[in-house]
Amino acid sequence: MRTNHIDEHLEAYLDRQLSPAVQLQVERHLNHCSACAQQLAEAERLQRELRPVLQAALGQPALPPHLRAAVKLALEQQQTPRRLAIGWGITGRLLNAAGTVAVVALLAVGAYTVIRGQIPGVPATYTSQITLRSIAGGSDETPTPAATPTPAVENTTAAARKSTGDTLPLLVPATGTAALSTPLVAQSKKSPGIPAQPATSTAEAAELPGGTIAFALFDNNMYQIHLINPDGTHPRLYPINGVSEPALHPAQNDVPLAYRSWNDPDGPRTLVSSDITGQSPASITHFWEDAQPDWSPVENRLIFASQRESDRKWRLYSVWGDASIEVNLRREGRSPTFAPDGLRFAFEACNETGNRCGLWVDNLNNSEFDAQPVLEDKTLKSPDWSPTGETIAYMANPNDNWDLYLVDSDGQNLRRLTDDPAIDGLPAWSPDGEWLAFVSDRGGMWGIWIINVASGQLFQTVAFEYGALTPAERLPYNQHGPRYWWDEQISWGN
Repeated sequence: MRTNHIDEHLEAYLDRQLSPAVQLQVERHLNHCSACAQQLAEAERLQRELRPVLQAALGQPALPPHLRAAVKLALEQQQTPRRLAIGWGITGRLLNAAGTVAVVALLAVGAYTVIRGQIPGVPATYTSQITLRSIAGGSDETPTPAATPTPAVENTTAAARKSTGDTLPLLVPATGTAALSTPLVAQSKKSPGIPAQPATSTAEAAELPGGTIAFALFDNNMYQIHLINPDGTHPRLYPINGVSEPALHPAQNDVPLAYRSWNDPDGPRTLVSSDITGQSPASITHFWEDAQPDWSPVENRLIFASQRESDRKWRLYSVWGDASIEVNLRREGRSPTFAPDGLRFAFEACNETGNRCGLWVDNLNNSEFDAQPVLEDKTLKSPDWSPTGETIAYMANPNDNWDLYLVDSDGQNLRRLTDDPAIDGLPAWSPDGEWLAFVSDRGGMWGIWIINVASGQLFQTVAFEYGALTPAERLPYNQHGPRYWWDEQISWGN
């Protein structure tokens, strides 16, 4: 493909009109051209923003070819003397959020102008049908008590005025569901496949928690981090693209967010930290294989896993938040999570012979030979240590069904938290240690759910209409093996 990128193919690629050979050529080019990937991502995003307008006006989510040409002409005629170089196929070259919003607005005006002029009976005004429903029963402007969850429509235009970054057109209404599952009693430290046992009493409905939940989705050929309140309000898009595996700092210091940057298309290909608005991003580490960061609750330190060594085994490291004093913890493992004391940590690992796989606990002062498993389960993944106690949450698949489990840090008091045919995983504790956020495909659509650990009260925060937890098989994501949905992580901060 010529070096002038994909301008001439972009519209046909978006419309799925390319031959298989040319489509493959474009996709290969996108793997190596971050500017092209950004251009395509912005064009796809603009298509999504206009979809409800076009659906209402035309009864279809895209302009037919004769109207598309007219809209393009109308946009060119409406440009100010300081030309913005807005072309139908190259709008993605405006890389900042404010510019993107302006482009969306201009496209909408152009579409309205042309549609109203050519189609009789089209209304002059339209209210967006891209909606979010707050499980708390109201929008940011009119909060209502959470005791009785009632879905309420929230217009994303209002949400955008209160957001840092962009609203989430990929999100669809989420409905709160009360007490869908309750904590269950463990029977064996060595047998996570615990039969369901109902709780002895039903707790009263708990008030919905606060804070911010961060998660990443792969959409428009790149990862993006999304932020949302646990009750489903105030959704916003982190402004730096090509990033995933978010970790919110529990102390809310000057750099509350750490994440993995894929250099696809923005930023270095390392672990990066910045404030929540994306200002002053800085590399924390120096290898693109570094992943799964977790902040210490007591100091500006991170623990993370990496495949940076030549044998590509997962190993654990720690580093200060200013990228100084990196320490090789000299033990194999992944998905590390700090205890409340900032010294101990739990992680997923096996021993040197590949046996005794499960949950391991160690501390920063021990040698690599001191760590021992506290719970053996070869299906265990994504542990997260409670910020207020000795309970560790994790996901496991002992009976071919992913669910959430809880266990004390010494391996005792194992209990099953969810028992649903759907997939439940990637648990993340709330700052007060009373709730867990997790991803699930309950109801046939992936989304974020929260569960009260004491009562079993369950709510859906948001559902994903677009995007995926992991990309299709392509570089760089599968460079050292397949990337699965459980390789992601979500985080819950203040």
